[in-house]
Amino acid sequence: MLVAIQHSALSRFLYDLFDNENSKVGTVCWPDFAEATNARLKNPLPGILKTNIEIRWFDQLYEIKFEYLTRDWFNDIRFMLLYKETVIASADVVSSKKLLTRPTIAIKHPFVGQVIRRSGLFTVLYEVMNEGTHIGTVAEKGGLTIKRELSINLPDSISPPVQIFIFFLVNNQA
Repeated sequence: MLVAIQHSALSRFLYDLFDNENSKVGTVCWPDFAEATNARLKNPLPGILKTNIEIRWFDQLYEIKFEYLTRDWFNDIRFMLLYKETVIASADVVSSKKLLTRPTIAIKHPFVGQVIRRSGLFTVLYEVMNEGTHIGTVAEKGGLTIKRELSINLPDSISPPVQIFIFFLVNNQA
């Protein structure tokens, strides 16, 4: 199990990652200016504004890149987890055409699965499914907290960077 804790109560864009022994093992950092690989609007200040979504796992750097699959009122997006320019995980976030309906998160690689929201009014709980079978959850700590805290409960057969990628997908939609 991994735990992701918001680094600062004032920002949702940096999370510290901890293992079962409460040791810090990494971070997830959203950029100043997220830029799709097929973006129409490019970074206006390259070299100053960060455009990469980064996962640091111990001393290894992973990147999350994304591209628009459709451009509509709500965009369909493909997210890819890369390590040294090699895609190790991907997922499609597909918007519903109905108003007030959450997008579908479909994992394409390294396994075929889906991330489904099972939350109540004041809780965030996402269930991770692999071909219809429950394999784990990403859940927010209940109660009032100053910093957001989510637990990542996925099997060890899924590598930690891929588990963190699934956390990113959940946090990006929650």
